[in-house]
Amino acid sequence: MSMIDRVRRLNARACKRLHPNRLVFHHVPKCGGTSVGRAIRKRYLLSQATVLPEATYQAESALDPNGDGETLLARAEDLRERMLLYHLAAGVDCVSAHVRFSEAAWRAYGDEAKFLTMLRDPVARFLSHYRWSHSRPEGHAHIPEAFEAFLESPAAIRLGAFYAYFFSGLPPSADMTTDEATALACRNLDRLHVVGFLDRPRDFEAAIQRRVGVRIRVGHENRGAAPAPDLSPAAAAKIEALTAPDRAIYAHALETRG
Repeated sequence: MSMIDRVRRLNARACKRLHPNRLVFHHVPKCGGTSVGRAIRKRYLLSQATVLPEATYQAESALDPNGDGETLLARAEDLRERMLLYHLAAGVDCVSAHVRFSEAAWRAYGDEAKFLTMLRDPVARFLSHYRWSHSRPEGHAHIPEAFEAFLESPAAIRLGAFYAYFFSGLPPSADMTTDEATALACRNLDRLHVVGFLDRPRDFEAAIQRRVGVRIRVGHENRGAAPAPDLSPAAAAKIEALTAPDRAIYAHALETRG
């Protein structure tokens, strides 16, 4: 047996001892997932991977330099799912990534790996997502509009149904404001082994220890520095309407997991 083979065998034995369960962490943007992902990956240092949204978009842009933004975003989402499946097929124990719920991954690995996510109050998530994307003109998902103008845009509709987009399993181009999308997202969240909430990090840690078999400590990383916009009554009402799909999904998660 070669030295490389011996190292690989030792690494496999160590992983089996240190990682009682494989896991997939679905990192929903602006839900504290950076802190969670890093805490989890520290426990899986010998066998862990992530999938970066900016890198997947740049990869698709390199393949199709003249592609429009919406098409490239859809292709990047497809690439992220394929990368998730690749890492799982390659035997990686922990994948923590900005990857939407994948029926293919669940079907192939739902009995073998533990699937996790963390959610946040939808209105707070909506505002945080806007601030983050608006402040980064170099980003692939930059929102250029001022806040009041943004609230009247199609992008605001998509942002208000982001949980439906992330968990429904529907194609990225589907209407995520429908009852069908909400119902599918609720169903898929019910299938996950652990669903946490940003304002209850210790409960999330306890659930991971109970269901996954590892201890983590969630820190506070990647906090946005920009203040929340001062909302007029009209803007607040508009946000409530826009986030109705996500608030329904969040309420369901709180009722079943809170």
